[in-house]
Amino acid sequence: MAYWLKVVFVDNKELILEETEKHYISDDLEMLEVTTSKEVYIVPVRQIKYVSCDAGVFRHMD
Repeated sequence: MAYWLKVVFVDNKELILEETEKHYISDDLEMLEVTTSKEVYIVPVRQIKYVSCDAGVFRHMD
């Protein structure tokens, strides 16, 4: 399932990804890894102001 993800950095620049396949923060809480259908992005958490994504990703499954 592909979904959109927006990363806003502390300098207010934005990275908007339309084809995100998965995203997670590393075990040591230092890096955000985002995998899209074409690329993998690795972003230091200290550079991130916030992350938002398609609410459908987190919908409740009965």
